[in-house]
Amino acid sequence: MLKIRKANFNEFLTDIMRYNELVAPIKRDESRFEVVKDITKIDLALHTTYPIKKVFFKKKQVLLEFDKNKVTRPETHFEKKQRVVMGLKRCDLNSIKRQDLMFTKETKDPYYMEERERTILIGYHCNEPWDEYCFCESMELSDFYDLMLYDREDSYLVEIGSEKGKNFIDKYRKYFWDTEAFLTLMDKKIHTKLHLEKRDIKNLYNHPDWKKDADRCLSCAACVTLCPSCYCFNLYDEVEMGNLQKGKKIRNWASCQLQSFTKVAGGHVFRKEREDRFKHRVYHQVQWFRERNGINLCTGCGRCIRGCPTKINWVETINNMKPKQE
Repeated sequence: MLKIRKANFNEFLTDIMRYNELVAPIKRDESRFEVVKDITKIDLALHTTYPIKKVFFKKKQVLLEFDKNKVTRPETHFEKKQRVVMGLKRCDLNSIKRQDLMFTKETKDPYYMEERERTILIGYHCNEPWDEYCFCESMELSDFYDLMLYDREDSYLVEIGSEKGKNFIDKYRKYFWDTEAFLTLMDKKIHTKLHLEKRDIKNLYNHPDWKKDADRCLSCAACVTLCPSCYCFNLYDEVEMGNLQKGKKIRNWASCQLQSFTKVAGGHVFRKEREDRFKHRVYHQVQWFRERNGINLCTGCGRCIRGCPTKINWVETINNMKPKQE
């Protein structure tokens, strides 16, 4: 265990920015992770409205360009600066772990992998939940980070979580001090007000209470946009009107809450009803993904509830469901 004194922390950040791209929570119109230009704008404790995923899984990304039979990949900057993302909460870090599973294990996505490989993940442990919508305590989150900061009055305790984190510490060793302090399991716990009480919901799919939430749903897709774990996307070609043989293959985020998500040739929509789309997202987050991968896709960050225009709390809906009598 190491520590870094808060009195030296801004100097440490300034040093990082000399040779790295520093990304951290910044409060503006809505809080988000941004490339840091002014270290006084950083708020490590901030639970951002928008998630970190856009850094690795771009909201809109050109995958390739074509001109007749010639196909090229856009120039990238991956060989340049290392990126340091600081201030990631445990829910954010575990969401990156889920996206790693999809983009580096199940299918190797070179665009995602290059972004991840050049990035150091530095977490910030929440001593308290951000608000009443956090429910990460229910989601069995693991330690997944290169470094983790624990706020302790005049300093941060620093836990090393990977070889990449150790190498980073070695590079900036002058800022870190050895300490006899240690962390217990309770130090890593976050006690949330909201809990998902039912771990297995496969037998609740046809429960009538889903309709109550579906009737309030606007199908606006805010929940998917704000979710740090969702990874669905569309692919399409964007061509020049004057030359249909020249254009780009583009990937952008998709949402299972939109009718168009399951629309196929002939105009058929597999999940035309709003209730079906609403249930699909919840089941993917806490049931089907776990059945396939052994962990929930959802990490309990609460963004989907916090950002919902009608504040649909699907966690409480599940908690209040009574088993149907057959």
